[in-house]
Amino acid sequence: MKKKIKIALVEDNRFHALLFERAIVERYPETTVHTYPSGKACLQGLRENPYDLIAIDFHLPDINGLELLSLVHAEQPDLAAVLITGAGSEQIAAEAIKTGAIDYIAKSNDFAAIVPRIVSQAFHTQQLILKNRRLETKAREAEKLEMVTAVASTLNHEINNPLMTVQGAIELLLEDPRLTDVDLQEKLKKIETSARRIQEITHQMSNLMTTSLRQTPAGPMLKLVRK
Repeated sequence: MKKKIKIALVEDNRFHALLFERAIVERYPETTVHTYPSGKACLQGLRENPYDLIAIDFHLPDINGLELLSLVHAEQPDLAAVLITGAGSEQIAAEAIKTGAIDYIAKSNDFAAIVPRIVSQAFHTQQLILKNRRLETKAREAEKLEMVTAVASTLNHEINNPLMTVQGAIELLLEDPRLTDVDLQEKLKKIETSARRIQEITHQMSNLMTTSLRQTPAGPMLKLVRK
């Protein structure tokens, strides 16, 4: 667990709150634990202060821990959470995991001993989840960029092929000795110049689009997608 993290503890029992805080601070001295005695106080505190992890006791004076966990998860889905339950509350613990908790802590005889380990594991697990989510987002962006690049390449191809045909036909006409109309020759040369200009523009647009896409955050992922 990184040296400085902030933990929100929702616990109305002062003795258990002190036990939790002491267990954490002794193992991770630079960690800050802020205790809230109720669900209402917790929700207000979360809106005013950023936290890295929240630990919620199941028995609270104004709401049960699962309900509070659901509310917290709805407002801050990226916040690592653990539920604190009484010993033998496996069903509640299972519900907590379904609701969004990473893990749970049972108030058993070794409560103080297991708190630092479970909190640390929950924090690191959430960091891995967030990292994986960011990578998945970048991969999806890269796939979209790859599709745009493919479309640009196709358009470039579809435009250039007919233009090359037009240019070839104009060259043949201009080389034909039977074409003696000077005015018509000038018009054909203008068409040839315009066709060449269109080719240059489409080529520049294709290069510009490819360069711009590679400069976006997901740009470096394009090579991975192609592989």
